[in-house]
Amino acid sequence: MTLVLTRVDYASVGVTSRGTTRLLPSPEPKQLQRFAVADHDGVLHIFGFKRGELQVLFKSLPGPKINRLVLGGGVSMPKDKIFLAHGNTVMGYTRKGKLFLEFDTSLIDPISALYILGADLAACARDLYHRYRDCKDADSYLAGEKLLDVVLLPVGSMAVLAILACGDCAIRVLYGTKSPAVLRLPSVPTILVPYREGDVESNDRILMGTVDGKVGLLMLDSDKNIRVSWLLNKTSSEVTSLDSFELQDGVDLIIGRQDGSVEVYTLPQDEDTAPLLRFKYNAGESISTLSGGIISSSEYPELLVTTYSGKVFGLTTKPPGLLEAGQGDLVLAKLKQEIEQLEEELKKEYTGSPFVGESLAPMILSVNHSMSLNKEDASYTFLVELDRSIDNILIQSDTPIELLDVEGNNAVMSLSTCDPLENNFVLATYRCQDNTNRLEMRLRSIEGQPGTLQVYVTSQIQPKCCRRILVPICALSLHSRLHVDDKQSVLGGPFNELRLTGSFSIAEMHAWLALALPDVPERPPIQEEETEASMIYVSTFIGTMLKCKYKKGSAIFLSENISTIIILRDILTKEATKRKIKLEVYCDVAEASISRVIELILPRLKEANELLDKIKILDALDSWEMKNNPAELCTEYQELLKTEPDLRRQMTRDNEILQRLHAAITDLYVDWERAKGSRRISSRQAAERLHDALESMDLTMLLQAFVGKDTSSTPSVSVPVLL
Repeated sequence: MTLVLTRVDYASVGVTSRGTTRLLPSPEPKQLQRFAVADHDGVLHIFGFKRGELQVLFKSLPGPKINRLVLGGGVSMPKDKIFLAHGNTVMGYTRKGKLFLEFDTSLIDPISALYILGADLAACARDLYHRYRDCKDADSYLAGEKLLDVVLLPVGSMAVLAILACGDCAIRVLYGTKSPAVLRLPSVPTILVPYREGDVESNDRILMGTVDGKVGLLMLDSDKNIRVSWLLNKTSSEVTSLDSFELQDGVDLIIGRQDGSVEVYTLPQDEDTAPLLRFKYNAGESISTLSGGIISSSEYPELLVTTYSGKVFGLTTKPPGLLEAGQGDLVLAKLKQEIEQLEEELKKEYTGSPFVGESLAPMILSVNHSMSLNKEDASYTFLVELDRSIDNILIQSDTPIELLDVEGNNAVMSLSTCDPLENNFVLATYRCQDNTNRLEMRLRSIEGQPGTLQVYVTSQIQPKCCRRILVPICALSLHSRLHVDDKQSVLGGPFNELRLTGSFSIAEMHAWLALALPDVPERPPIQEEETEASMIYVSTFIGTMLKCKYKKGSAIFLSENISTIIILRDILTKEATKRKIKLEVYCDVAEASISRVIELILPRLKEANELLDKIKILDALDSWEMKNNPAELCTEYQELLKTEPDLRRQMTRDNEILQRLHAAITDLYVDWERAKGSRRISSRQAAERLHDALESMDLTMLLQAFVGKDTSSTPSVSVPVLL
């Protein structure tokens, strides 16, 4: 079933955070709804339609950046009170804009998530959840992981259940001061929204979106157990906003994404039926909030959408012909006048001085940026978004990185000559086209070579506007944290072991690991009644495990990959030396671990070599002009021609995969020599010794090159285990 929605622009405010636009409930069914929008300028706007025109019903004075906006109200009453959070303060307004609450939560960090249920107020700041009842402390929970969203559900007449979206790929369910129930997910949940039909919110169903674009439905049973039913389980852009609303013919699932997509799906009646896509639209910038309601016409439901830069528009079910017919001469004249005013302001932006007063400092841009690991090809996606057009993006790195092509990226990249002796490995400029306010870049680092990536962003509107972004690149940047409850259930091995003892605290060791590994939590992950912290990482490129277990004065690290152990040893001993802390370092090498690592790499090595051979054949057929008559070719070549688009796509995705796999085995050999006999050899020497074995892609030859003898007679090696 096809759904036709037409865009209608309503207003423009300042830069907005996620979840800062809300539709107020209408007193009567099918009556036009007001909506509230809060921005980074600290301004709360309340809009509403009167006599067919959108009017500003209330506008507050500028103030601190507003991070969240939610609605609240009495129990069994419409949620018509507006609550917004800036810093650690919560403020309450009526639907007409009258301030009735200013509450200092006393939280140390700014509020990042907020929810109101009757007299209960839940606020999350970094990794701390705190609930207040009638503005008095009720309960709190220190998660140790970044808290991304929170929802409260009623339990009986007085108690509440808190559902937390946590940065360690988990949903935690809190009931008072009891230990939380944990539901593990395949990716990080970013947003939680109660499922609703009309104006009625469910007390046992919650829509959930994840960082990799999946959408699920959390369902709570009578025993307060929670489970997830996946609605959309395919990887896509990060979910930034969710809602359920009846646009036409039943309740629809509405999704807003970081890449600017707005999607509408039919909600299935049972778990076995997949949602059907009815509508898709791209706004050109990330969606901060969307919701369904009755906004401009009582007969035509629509979606209200707010983007990062503050554009507020509707996607209405009203037919385009009716929209055009409703545009009278007065409305058109008003639009022309607004366009002329905007053009004048634009001229002033271009010709005006970039300086303010006597200050010589350039204006600071408001930049939305993120860096996420792509597990499929062991690369990073770096996103930069402005509230205005991007002019140039300059990238400088003091460690070797590889800049990769991005499909749909129309920016022109220029590379400059660098001097690695001056810690300057990469210097690149992206020159953007007109009206580009969002740019994605892909890069890949080299494990064992940490550093800092500096990104400078300039705007087209104000050439002197510049913003610098510092992005740390960890030593083991291509490792992904694995989130499991039962650490013993993770298979792997045989393991090489690194043991450290010394006069360090558990917090100190945790801080050192944050320099070596990505996605390290805010605090050491210590379970109740335990004194040790533990984490597990997996290499996204090779697939080997890294198990970390540490406490005050001692730490144990296990990995099948000796390169991981050596890199970690170098980083930790370097940090201890800086702080003049003496460490006792023990390293046990398991010879059988080499076989494990090569067995993981070898199939990919053969697959990459076969792909390269196929591409060479296709290139030869192309140069010999033999593709025009495929019937004259052998069956093998005919099959190659049929699959050419897919093969070319695979090669484009990672055209240097063979060299990267060779480099991984070469580095393994170098680190193996260091670990076994403290013998340092160069990568060139290692490549020469492994050349014949790598060309043969034979497991026995590779193992013989490492251990120097027939592995079939190698005695068993004692393998340490994680207790």
